[in-house]
Amino acid sequence: MYICQVNVLSCSPMPAPTRARSPRGQGGRLREELLRAARELLLELGDQDKLSVRAVTARAGVSPNALYLHFADREDLLSSLITAAYTDLRTFLADAVGDAAGPLERLRAFMLAYLEFASTHPGIYRVLFMTKLREGVPMPERDAPSGADEGVDTFNDLLAVVDAVGAAGSDPFARAAELWASLHGYASLKQVMPAFPWPSERDYVERMIEVHMR
Repeated sequence: MYICQVNVLSCSPMPAPTRARSPRGQGGRLREELLRAARELLLELGDQDKLSVRAVTARAGVSPNALYLHFADREDLLSSLITAAYTDLRTFLADAVGDAAGPLERLRAFMLAYLEFASTHPGIYRVLFMTKLREGVPMPERDAPSGADEGVDTFNDLLAVVDAVGAAGSDPFARAAELWASLHGYASLKQVMPAFPWPSERDYVERMIEVHMR
C-alpha cells in the first residue's frame, strides 16, 4: 500500500502494520500465535510449499522479523508445527492404549483412539495427513529406531501394538501399514463426506481387525 501526495507523482510506501511488542515473559505466547497462524494457513492452502513467512506473520499480526525471534527459518517453523501435532496425537493414543489389558485390546484401543482423534481434532489431523509433505521428511522403515522423528515414532507405536498381537504368519510392518491405510481412509473420507452412511467407528475397527489380524 502507498501514500501519495496530492498533485505529486511520487509515492512513498506506507509502513506495514506491526504488532505491539509482547510484554516481558510473553514471548512464548507469540510463538504459539505464530504456530496457530501457520496451522490455519496450511489448512487453507493444503500445500506446505505455499506457506510463506510473510503470510504467517501477517496472519499473526506481527512484522516478518518477529518470526525469527522464535524460529530459525520457515523450515524450522514447519518442523515445529508438525512435531507439536504429532506429539498431541501420540499422547492421545498412548493414553487410550495404556488403559487396555491385553495385546488385542491395546490394538483395538489404538485404532478407536486414532479415529476419535481424527474426528475431534480435524484441523490437526489434516495438517498431519491431508497436506502435501515436504521433501526429505523421514518415513517409517522396517526396523527404524524410535526417538529421531515424531511421525516415524507414531507409526512405530502402531507397529509395536500390531507386533504384540502376533497374528500367525503375518509381517507386522505390512499389517501395520494396512491398518493405518484403512484407518486413514475412513477418517479422511468421513471428514469430506459426513453425510455418507458410514458404519460406526467400533464396527469398522472390529471389521479391520478381522480382515487384517486374524
